Amino acid sequence: MNNNGKLEMNCSMTEKVIELHDKGYNYDFLLIDNKILLCMQTNNRFSVKDVMVNAVKKAYDNFSHSYKHIHTIETTNGEKGVLLADSMFN
Repeated sequence: MNNNGKLEMNCSMTEKVIELHDKGYNYDFLLIDNKILLCMQTNNRFSVKDVMVNAVKKAYDNFSHSYKHIHTIETTNGEKGVLLADSMFN
């Protein structure tokens, strides 16, 4: 619990995502069939071969009770964002 009596959830994961947003990684990506990345805000689709993916951190997700891997995504058209995945993206 924090000082206000509220339960803190996903603190480590949330802090890292906020830090990345502050660094310009403003978009959220979804991995489809391990070969397409979908930008949730623009609906643009990218082949995983055409983007730069970097693993950033592994953090525990209290909602799913599992670890999530946080990745940064940089596309060929300049979109930069975050991918949360169940495993490290290769």
